[in-house]
Amino acid sequence: MSRNKAPSIDMEVGILPFKSNKAFYMCSFALFCSWLTFCWQGLSSVVQIWYGNEIFNHGFFIVPGAVYLIYLKRNELLSVSFCTTPLAFIVIIPALLLYVVGIAGEIQLFLHAATFALLPALIWLMLGTQATKTIIFPLVFMLFSIPIGEQLIPYLQEIAADGSVALLSLSGIPLFRSGLYIEIPQGRFLVAEACSGVSFFIASLVIGSLYAYLNLASVGRRVSFIIISLIFPVVANIIRVYGIILIAYMTDMEHAAGADHLIYGWFFFAFVIICLLGIGELMRTSIPDNYSELRKSGKTVVKFDYIIVIVLIMLSATFWVSSIQDDDDGGALQALNYDDLRAESCPISLWRPVLNQPDKELTFALKETDCEVIVHTAWFGEQGNELISDLHRAYDPEKYSLVTKDELLIGDHLFTTSLIVSVTGESRVIATWYVVNQTIFVSKTFTKIEQIKMKLLGLKNGGQVWYVSAPVSEMASMEKALKLLIEQ
Repeated sequence: MSRNKAPSIDMEVGILPFKSNKAFYMCSFALFCSWLTFCWQGLSSVVQIWYGNEIFNHGFFIVPGAVYLIYLKRNELLSVSFCTTPLAFIVIIPALLLYVVGIAGEIQLFLHAATFALLPALIWLMLGTQATKTIIFPLVFMLFSIPIGEQLIPYLQEIAADGSVALLSLSGIPLFRSGLYIEIPQGRFLVAEACSGVSFFIASLVIGSLYAYLNLASVGRRVSFIIISLIFPVVANIIRVYGIILIAYMTDMEHAAGADHLIYGWFFFAFVIICLLGIGELMRTSIPDNYSELRKSGKTVVKFDYIIVIVLIMLSATFWVSSIQDDDDGGALQALNYDDLRAESCPISLWRPVLNQPDKELTFALKETDCEVIVHTAWFGEQGNELISDLHRAYDPEKYSLVTKDELLIGDHLFTTSLIVSVTGESRVIATWYVVNQTIFVSKTFTKIEQIKMKLLGLKNGGQVWYVSAPVSEMASMEKALKLLIEQ
């Protein structure tokens, strides 16, 4: 097995000399270029999310911040020998497979998770296990680049609503709650997505983790502070929502609405971070620097076999993924023509799903239901759009809020239904299902698995989504409609 040994490390200036470690530098550069090429689609899409979604603006600073943290540990790192290790393959291979699945299924979460799991894994491959242990936090910190957390919004909304209602009740303020709507004598409030506190939550976790690493010495203190950074923003957001409603109640809606609402939100966010850092200062202990005077010199051992294998795998996978994308057009656009099911002269329904870039969509009232049962269907060709996406909403969150979810058995299909309520108090039930490859799916997971399988087999993987909604009082009509539609 080929090896290149370079025992000289200039400890006085804290660098790894290039001349005596050319093999290490060249292999590292080759791996970085391979990662950049292989993960280009994941990187380009994640940058768009970082830029376009304020929740994830911090993503631009995570990898540069991790690099700086590694720089701070350079003396300790350079005192350890670098030796290419095959143990990194336990992360690299699953990350490569996850990325391919993400491409096939157009699952951005998989793309981003694989991209930022692969980067520290490749660093582990080059440095070896012993050296990697000295910079384990900066490498794990890179995972904060993954734009994940929006899935928590509904749960954080519910927690904020529950907590604020409890505090308002303790304060003796009369209120009525319906879903996420909280009504007091002076007006009605919606605990919207912007009130979920997800931005507070993610920012607090990132800052809390970084602070714990830099300023707390013991593992116990670090873990405790990270747990505090998870709980504190949730509690603080409950108090924020409670405070906004309380101010509105006491000032007869003169304040804590509109621009005041946003100003209080940003002010409170800054206050939360300051309080969190204050808690950290109370827990802070000095971290001894055991590497101010280093006597041990490290060396680099590069095993070219592993590097060549990984580079070839990534380049081959890049070409294969590119060929899959070039060959598949997602299937022909479906003609959504259901005149035989459409009722005539029905008023336009207030309810309508909010879908992201469907190729075609259609809304109509079903025949023989007195215009009460509304059907919405849309086709996605999986070219620049996704049938299964967190961006799709079964209702407009600005007009309705979720009350509860339930199950409804129709034939062999167990539908998940959502009970929603509007600002005016209208309650509706929604059922959703998908059709891919002429097969009905009621589960998002199994729908996506079917699409991935078809994509990997080189087949068309476009699909159709169906939404059926009716007032709560018309559940019998809705059940008949579901039977009719899944059998047609």
